[in-house]
Amino acid sequence: MLIGSASAETRIMIPECSLEDTADIPVTISGIPAATGVSFELSYDRDVIHIENITASNEIPGSNVVARIDNDTGYAKVAIPNTDGISAVEPAPLAIIRITRVGAGGSTVAIQDPRWSDTQFVTNTFDVILNGSIKAVAPATTTVSSGSPGGSSSSGTPAVTSTPESTMTITLAPVSTTAQPADPGDAGETLTAAFPGTTVVSTQFPATTVASPGFCTEVALIAGLIGAALLLYRRS
Repeated sequence: MLIGSASAETRIMIPECSLEDTADIPVTISGIPAATGVSFELSYDRDVIHIENITASNEIPGSNVVARIDNDTGYAKVAIPNTDGISAVEPAPLAIIRITRVGAGGSTVAIQDPRWSDTQFVTNTFDVILNGSIKAVAPATTTVSSGSPGGSSSSGTPAVTSTPESTMTITLAPVSTTAQPADPGDAGETLTAAFPGTTVVSTQFPATTVASPGFCTEVALIAGLIGAALLLYRRS
């Protein structure tokens, strides 16, 4: 025969949670005016999630969590005594469960055989039990800059950087247009200075001797006189 009873509907629940890697989810109770302790069991998919630890919530001071966790079977048994008394007429977190995802997909964290004891240490069952639903969230894709502005690629694909072909620019020195004295070595020296290591082949033609106009006149006059002398000699 139960000596104590709750003044309102008692509830224990685990909320829905989106899990990428590790998350803390609360075990919430309500409708309890005064209790000396709460106990419950948890079952979950061991291939999807593991329970790392279960700790007392700061919302209800004085609680001490005693938990036995078995991730090999996906089972945990929890007892939470409190010498100061547990008062949670309105919803309040009693314990915090830290879970880690170890596989793909989601899992349900089911609450089994939840009980609470009143100030007379009489055990009572909860009126409403709401199990938790764990939804897996895919991790965000990491991008790697490819080196070009705004460029990115998937973390699984190596970035490729395009290397432009090297271009050599040759700047020629301006050519002076000022008339200089003709010197056979000037052109070769100028080109050699502008382009070191360049062999210059002379394109200058050999000089040709041109007879002076006065010399030609004298030769022609002498030849004419000799010819006239010969004609006179033959006639005589």
